[in-house]
Amino acid sequence: MTKFPSLLLILATLFSWHCHKSDPPPATTGTHPPETILFTSPVTYTGVCIGNSIMEGFPWHLSGLYLGDLAIADTAGQPAYLLTQLTRFQWFDRGWAGQTTDQIRARFLRDAIGSSSDPGDGRGPVTLSRKPDYVVMEGGVNDIKAAVPLDTIEANLAWMASTLKRNKIHCIVLNCIGEGNGAFSQTQTDQVTALNTWLASGVLDSVNARVVDINSLWNSGIYGGVSSYGNDNIHYSSLVWSGDGIHFTPAGYNAMALAIFRAAKLAMTAKFIH
Repeated sequence: MTKFPSLLLILATLFSWHCHKSDPPPATTGTHPPETILFTSPVTYTGVCIGNSIMEGFPWHLSGLYLGDLAIADTAGQPAYLLTQLTRFQWFDRGWAGQTTDQIRARFLRDAIGSSSDPGDGRGPVTLSRKPDYVVMEGGVNDIKAAVPLDTIEANLAWMASTLKRNKIHCIVLNCIGEGNGAFSQTQTDQVTALNTWLASGVLDSVNARVVDINSLWNSGIYGGVSSYGNDNIHYSSLVWSGDGIHFTPAGYNAMALAIFRAAKLAMTAKFIH
C-alpha cells in the first residue's frame, strides 16, 4: 500500500456544488454497476461506503445510487472518492440521503454484500459487480430524529456487522453524529451519546468490526459541550457545515475519510482470504 498523501494536498481538492432534493429521482433504466478498477495491483480489492447523506458527502455531493444512475462517478469530496485515492483501490458510494438504519438494512445485501437482492426501492436487485473486501457502514442520526428506539438502531447495526463477518468482509463502523442549530433536543443528543457509548464498548468486537469516531469531528457528545475541534451544536469549526449543523464541510469530509483510511490501513496488514 502506498503512503497516503498529506492532509494539505487532500484539503486542496476542488469541490463542486450539487443541490439536494427532498425525494430521490426515479432510477435510470439500463444502468449497471461500474467495473472500473483504477490501479494495477497484484491483489485487486474493492470497498463500499454505505449509509445516509453523511456517507454521500451531502450537501456537496449525492451518490449515483440515490440519483438512480450508477454510471455517475464518485468525485472529489465524497468519502468513497477520497478512500479510493488514499488506499489505491476502488471504493463505491452507496449512501442514500435521509435513510434510517431500517432502510439501510433493507438494501444491505444488495449494496454492501454484493448479492442479488431487490428491496423494492426502484434500484433493482444488483448494484455491485462483486463482493467487496471492505465495507464502511454508518447510520443512526436519522433514526434518532425519527424517534426510532435505540435498541432497534443497535440491532440493525449489529446485524449488518455480523452479516459482513459471515461473508468474510472487513467491517468498519462510523459512530453517530447529531444535529445542531437547535434541531436536536437534550434527549436526542443524549441518545447520540448512548449509541456511541454502546459502539465504543466493544460490543461489535466479536464480529471483528472496527469503530471509527467521527462524532468528535462534530461535537463533544454532550449537549452544548465543545469537542477538541472547537465544535458544539451552535458554534462550528471549519469541519462542520453551519448551514444545518449536521453535515460536514469539504474539509470535514476529508478529515472523515482520513480517519476511515487509518482503520482500513490497519485492516490491510492481515492478508485477506477470498
